Amino acid sequence: MKVIVQNLQKRPSLASEIIEQHDPDAFLAQEIDLRSERVTFGAHNTSRLGFGTAVYGKAELTDVKLVTCPHAEFGGLIRKKTTVATMKGVQIVSFHGYNGQPFKSIPNLVDHVEAVLSVLTPGPALFAGDFNTWSQPHLDAVNAVMVAAGFLLVFSWPYPGRDFPLDHSFVRDVRLVKSSCYDCASDHRGAILELNVTGQVGTG
Repeated sequence: MKVIVQNLQKRPSLASEIIEQHDPDAFLAQEIDLRSERVTFGAHNTSRLGFGTAVYGKAELTDVKLVTCPHAEFGGLIRKKTTVATMKGVQIVSFHGYNGQPFKSIPNLVDHVEAVLSVLTPGPALFAGDFNTWSQPHLDAVNAVMVAAGFLLVFSWPYPGRDFPLDHSFVRDVRLVKSSCYDCASDHRGAILELNVTGQVGTG
């Protein structure tokens, strides 16, 4: 299964352009401008303006679940959104984590991750996206709850101009065969993942 994970920075039509270029089996979008896209996303959790997260799949997407962060961002108006869908027996999570600027609260980010984990069922899963892990303590805290839920961190990719990655991919009962990242019009790089469903978690 070829999967792309990308924070799109609300760039119009960017998801469609990437899908047409790389032809993935699934695409996990964060900060998508859904109304601008030519490609149909079978599952999405977006605002009235069409911004949020989404999942595209070549195969049918089922068991769609939409999760809103339990904590609002600074100012109280925005809550980050997560989209969960199942494709060919794999739960796919497009995650855009609690940001918390300017305070960057680690407990609030962990609460968001746990809220998403609470809707997942046992079995193969990919949990990936922009986690807004601003520091090693952020990532350590997220990793601890993910490991407790049976997930393994298999790929993190750099954000231009930062020493610490914001974007990560965790898997459960799925094997990462190959991974790479690329630049595009967004401020975030995207990831290309080749996955096999194995029944055992591994890094390939």
